[in-house]
Amino acid sequence: MKMKFFKTALLLIIFFIGTDAFAKSKVIPAKGRFESRFLIVVDNETFAAVKTDVIAYKVQLESEGLGTMILVGEWNDPMVLRNEIRAIYNKKPVLEGAVFIGDVPIVRVRNFQHATTAFKMDEMKFPMFESSVTSDRFYDDLDLEFEFISKDEKYPGMFYYKLKETSPQVVESDFYSARMLPPSDMGVDKNQLLSRYLKKVVAAHKENNPLDKFIVFNGHGYNSDCLTAWQNEQFYMREVAPEAFKVSTGNGFYNYRQDPFMKFRLFEKMQQKGTDLFIFHEHGDFDTQYINGEFPAASTLEYKGDTDEVEFTSDGISMDRIGPMQALSVSLRNMYRKYKGERRESFKQSVMEEMGITESFFDQKILDQTRVSDSAFNANYNIHLEDLIDIRMQPKLSIFDACYNGSFHRPGYISGYHVFGNGATIVAQGNTVNVLQDKWSLELLGILGAGARVGFWQKEFQFIESHMIGDPTYMFRTEGSTSLNHNLAVNQKDPKVWEEYLKSSSPALNAIALKKLSRIYGDSFSDRLLSVLKSSPYYSVRMEALKRLIEICDKNIVEALKIGLDDPYELIRRNAARYAGYTGENALIASLVNTVLFSNESQRVQYAAQNSLLVMDPEAVLKEVEKQANTDLVKRNAEAIVKAFKADYKKQDKSLNIIMDKNAPDDSRISAIRNLRNNNIHRQVDALLKVLSDPQEKPLIRTTLAEALGWFEMSFRKTEIVDAMTSLSKDSSLPAELKSELEQSLIRLK
Repeated sequence: MKMKFFKTALLLIIFFIGTDAFAKSKVIPAKGRFESRFLIVVDNETFAAVKTDVIAYKVQLESEGLGTMILVGEWNDPMVLRNEIRAIYNKKPVLEGAVFIGDVPIVRVRNFQHATTAFKMDEMKFPMFESSVTSDRFYDDLDLEFEFISKDEKYPGMFYYKLKETSPQVVESDFYSARMLPPSDMGVDKNQLLSRYLKKVVAAHKENNPLDKFIVFNGHGYNSDCLTAWQNEQFYMREVAPEAFKVSTGNGFYNYRQDPFMKFRLFEKMQQKGTDLFIFHEHGDFDTQYINGEFPAASTLEYKGDTDEVEFTSDGISMDRIGPMQALSVSLRNMYRKYKGERRESFKQSVMEEMGITESFFDQKILDQTRVSDSAFNANYNIHLEDLIDIRMQPKLSIFDACYNGSFHRPGYISGYHVFGNGATIVAQGNTVNVLQDKWSLELLGILGAGARVGFWQKEFQFIESHMIGDPTYMFRTEGSTSLNHNLAVNQKDPKVWEEYLKSSSPALNAIALKKLSRIYGDSFSDRLLSVLKSSPYYSVRMEALKRLIEICDKNIVEALKIGLDDPYELIRRNAARYAGYTGENALIASLVNTVLFSNESQRVQYAAQNSLLVMDPEAVLKEVEKQANTDLVKRNAEAIVKAFKADYKKQDKSLNIIMDKNAPDDSRISAIRNLRNNNIHRQVDALLKVLSDPQEKPLIRTTLAEALGWFEMSFRKTEIVDAMTSLSKDSSLPAELKSELEQSLIRLK
């Protein structure tokens, strides 16, 4: 009787949004008075199927003090939904977040690759499905301006939009958001999955669960397999999740080197009850978590037997007899099978020459006999979607610091299998395209331990590919949770609040305070950030200070990067080395050369330093290498470095000649220009501006170059680029596409 009355009352408070454009949508408002609101967006069909569970979710959130609205509708136009969300956002109290449940239109964005960390696919050359970025920034950043392109012919719920050239060119989400979209290929009705999941969410919200148990895993090839990076992250995690270090079982750090088939150990850890957080540092795809790589290290394989013969079972290779030579043999055969034609023959010849393997190794009869078992062996390197069906995931939050694991536009995707599987996982973070390894993927992670809703943490990742899958309102409860969430929702722009957090003894609160205050005070906060970078005892706080100084990029940037290059935290050194190249400042060359010559323990830092030196003044770089290579021990290494650098500088000169050669093929010129986006070769700016300003040059070349120069945001030559572009943009005879591209790049540079 009570339930019947409740449903009747609920129907009475449903109202329709009043304009024609919104005629098919209805809103169930929050019930009561709240200081912040949350929005559930759900399509009609899904709502009808799981209405009881959605309502239970709403009731639970409101019992926690978060006013919750439900927007129900059928949207064939994402812009209509965006406008509905905008209308709700513009009302009080503040809208802190939203979740999109079921078949809410999926937007794939173009002309916005500079807001990704790594995705740089040619949008003219590759199909739209491959070269677009799935992103809900379309919905949660209401200042961005988009232009409709088309609806996907194969997938009716998918739409393509282009970022307008006149739009803001950076992401600043107005509220956090997430997707509750069960994979459609799990063999279970998606609404059944969703119903089961929402019941799990409501139950989890009723627990009093602090963040005191986590696991971190590093996969093959991640961060150049640098053990210094892996080890340093343990210091960082101690700062941001201190409760997990009170007992030995509170934290675990794992590496692919610990087992040739590490995924089976991971399955055990993923099903370990009581786990709050699981961080996967790895390479990935929408359907794969890459764990061990194709060539397991021999040191990790126990050699059993003195023969290369392999014992087979009905399921493939007997794992209790596999040794390093057998593992290598299987890997070589699998690689050989992948290739065709000349590439296949070339691979065979190189393997025979380098490893002393005979022609008989590649006999077709052997390849046929071993195909099935080799395939089974190969499958055990990595985690695939089918592996996850029967795994009962336990971490409340899983972070996939990997490419494509968050591709919710696919029928099946890794993070979706983790969240909607028959386990305890409530929410995951993943990326819809490839992602930069050097991205600070755990920035401000400490606010989760301090009790912030996971959506607030996600909101600080201002990249278009990064998404939450599941419930963004979940929090690890602790003292201060209520006030922290209130301040993150309501007092974002109140300096008094964040000044108090900056005085806190908690590095997690110090770090979020630095970010909020840098946004409030702007450039005037630079000196204080520099002081924090010099004096803070916390890795996480110093890294936040450096990141904010890089964002401001003013008079303090050179000193900040010099300090960063000498910091004890590997990630700070790595980022300082990387961004030094984007500035092009000669004052940083000595520190970078020192890193390349003497920091062999930090491979990823060395890699970043080397790449930065390659875009700087060649004469100054080579002179500094010679100066610092003053011992016999270093000279041999320095000679190899100088040789490699000279070869690279020649390639750069060759690329510039191609760009300037009007008779060169357009594809070659465009490829060389696009390479400048990640490699800001500062010494070439004069020549590049000549090509850009040449009225006799092809419009396509000039437009492509205008876009590439927009990536020189930190360059010491930025003012020259801005002045030249500003002057050129006043030319009324310019082609429309070039004029638009100039406008877009100027917005980015300024």
